[in-house]
Amino acid sequence: MSDATNTIAQNSADHKAAPKSSPASVRRFNEARERTKAISAPTLADVLRLAPNDDKISAIVQHFGFEAGDHDELLGAGLNLIRDQYALLEDVLVVTDFRGERNFKAMEMHLGRLVDGLIRSAYGAANFYETKRQLARDEQNAFSNESRDEDRQGIDGGENRVDRAVRFAAQQAPKAYALAIMATGACDAYRDIFGEDWKPYTKDNARSLTENVRAAQWGAVL
Repeated sequence: MSDATNTIAQNSADHKAAPKSSPASVRRFNEARERTKAISAPTLADVLRLAPNDDKISAIVQHFGFEAGDHDELLGAGLNLIRDQYALLEDVLVVTDFRGERNFKAMEMHLGRLVDGLIRSAYGAANFYETKRQLARDEQNAFSNESRDEDRQGIDGGENRVDRAVRFAAQQAPKAYALAIMATGACDAYRDIFGEDWKPYTKDNARSLTENVRAAQWGAVL
């Protein structure tokens, strides 16, 4: 039994007998797991891939009445966070070397860390939203296939389990959206200042060609 089938069966433990996982449900599970797989160094693209877009958040706000924040204000907050830090710290972090050239390395590192923090926060919220959205969709599919018409209404006419799952997922959408827009603004400001897109820091563990040759030689002899 595959990992997806096992997980789907375990999630159905509250039923008398776990339903047989269809190929479609297994495929959806694998797709969702791939989309929400933890990333150690997320980028803005990773955030936007998972967070709700403008059309999605507009629909959620319309149907649920949640507050999602103003797009331009959120974008401006991200922009200003980076720009204000640059203006405040320029005389401190941007130094002139012995050749008379300005060195922006310290500023680049500082602002890069600020952007990294925003990206990680936004990615965490977006990943959580997408996970709950997928769970709600799976609940809806299972409910449609398994439930009788008389069972579709919740207790005493209230929400059924799909309604609750959908509402919980919808509650996460404005958080993911707001943080994604702020992160976008921060990335825009970083690009304006340094002339290149922000990228997460990753330690370069690759060995040089000389080191690889040396290791191969040692391995052949020793």
